[in-house]
Formats: sequence, C-alpha cells, structure tokens
Amino acid sequence: MSRRSIGIPCTTVPKSTDGGGLSRLQEIADRRAIPGVLLFSESGDVLFMNPEAEALNRQIMGDAYDAEARGVWPAEVLELCGSLRTLLDSPENQMAEGQHELRRVTGDGKSPVLLRGFPLAAHTEKDEACMLIIMEKIGRERRVVPNQAKEQYRLTSREVEIVKYISEGWTNKEIARHLEISEHTVKEHVRHLLKKTKTTTRTGILAQIFQDT
Repeated sequence: MSRRSIGIPCTTVPKSTDGGGLSRLQEIADRRAIPGVLLFSESGDVLFMNPEAEALNRQIMGDAYDAEARGVWPAEVLELCGSLRTLLDSPENQMAEGQHELRRVTGDGKSPVLLRGFPLAAHTEKDEACMLIIMEKIGRERRVVPNQAKEQYRLTSREVEIVKYISEGWTNKEIARHLEISEHTVKEHVRHLLKKTKTTTRTGILAQIFQDT
C-alpha cells in the first residue's frame, strides 16, 4: 500500500477518554468550516491530504504546484513539519496528545492561510509518529473579531475596524481612504496591533486574533 494512503498504522493512536488525545483534535477540525487536513509521517511522507488541503496548497503555490508529484509545499508547511518533528524527537515531549499546538501563517496578504500543527507521538513500537496540520483560510468570512480577542488584546474600536479591513486584504492606503484618516494614522494603529499581539506581520495579527474561532 502506498505511503500516501490513509492506511498507514498512524491511525492506531488511541483516543483519550479524558477529553484529550485525538478526540480534542477531532473537535478542533469539526468546529471549522471544511478545513484543509494534512497528515505526515515523522519522516515527511504524505499519509493523507483532503481535497480542501490540496486546493489551498494549489492556491498558495500557484505555478509552482505539482499536481502529480504533490511534493512541493509552501515553505511555512515545511518549517512547521520541522518544528513538529523536533517536538516528536524530544524526550521532554510528555504532554498529552493535542496539548502541543504550533501555528504559522502562509499565503499572501489578501488570502492568508493559518496553519495549526499537532505532533502525534507513537504509543507502541508498532505505531508510527505522525504530524497533523490543519489549514484554514483567514478571509472575508472571518471579519467578525471575537469578543475574547477584543478583551485579551484590549483592542480599541478603531483597532477592531483596522483588523477587519486587514482580514479582507486592504492596504493601509485603502483603509485610510475608507475611514477618512491619514495613512500615517493607519500605520500607527497597525504598529499598536503588532505590539499587542506580539507579532511582526499583518498576517501574524490575523493569526493571533482569529486563532480560536
């Protein structure tokens, strides 16, 4: 059987009965509108990729996408796999399944994609450690800033407006023109958002604000 199929023994990782484990990961996937799902072996082979993940990968890679080989991935996916592999190899990785979660953002400013990575450790010698990556669009359907994020980052009403327009791919100049303020003022709001969310990019702001929606 091909290692690209879902039939690899990775699926033998048991579900937890205390709310953790794969049950938590399943909840994460279920509460999102058709996310892209990627499953890699620890060595980096593709075990599973749903149509949504393939479509998002094609969107991100553009002309570089290879529909036959499926071996070309965004740099952020490869880097995330490397970080997940480090967690799997670490003897200190004793947390329950689903407790480790790494995030990255890929794609361009108008169509950013949030990547959520989870290391799935082997439980027996016959099991194979795996890496689960969930891919989610950050776009127009996510314009409503969660109340939890407003409180956590102490966002002002103006900053909430700015986040909404950033999520739609608007430039600073477009935001300034629409809100009838100076572009310099918009840049100051963005600077404050970067500081509050402890990120360095506009897509990083979106990843933090919408991480739990």
